[in-house]
Amino acid sequence: MTPEISERAFEEAIERALLRHGPDACPGDATDVRETSPPYGENPPGGYRRRKPEDYDRALCLLPCDVVDFVLATQPKEWKKLEQHHGAAVREQFLRRLAAEIERRGALDVLRNGIKDMGCKFRLAYFRPASGLNEETRKLHAANLFSVVRQLRYSTKNEKSLDLALFLNGIP
Repeated sequence: MTPEISERAFEEAIERALLRHGPDACPGDATDVRETSPPYGENPPGGYRRRKPEDYDRALCLLPCDVVDFVLATQPKEWKKLEQHHGAAVREQFLRRLAAEIERRGALDVLRNGIKDMGCKFRLAYFRPASGLNEETRKLHAANLFSVVRQLRYSTKNEKSLDLALFLNGIP
């Protein structure tokens, strides 16, 4: 039997490899033992999470749920302070601010340096700590959310799509 050689099969193989150690792994795909208790939030560490194209906000160019989940899990005190300024609209205001900062400074700068809003500083990614001596920084690094979206329609102006898109904490 010859293997299927197609774009779709290639996408599936890449997605399966990315999801292997994540919460959306197919049974039998995982070869390693995963940590059992997540350090922050509900998601176990390691691996990518599968997201649907509908989860992507074309206007903001973000996966809003991943952004908010990451911030709430890692920086709840800053979120509470921001909530005092924006009230019930905190989620929408924060996401609009984040999208504007990415548009102005670029995704890489925002991931490296975070954003400020109403005197609150938010980190959008935690990079690998220099050593494993500080348990808190190790946990924050493990809290990063990696996601994969297939057939992502990215524009509000047309229906073109990317075969596969990768996100870190909701940021492409």
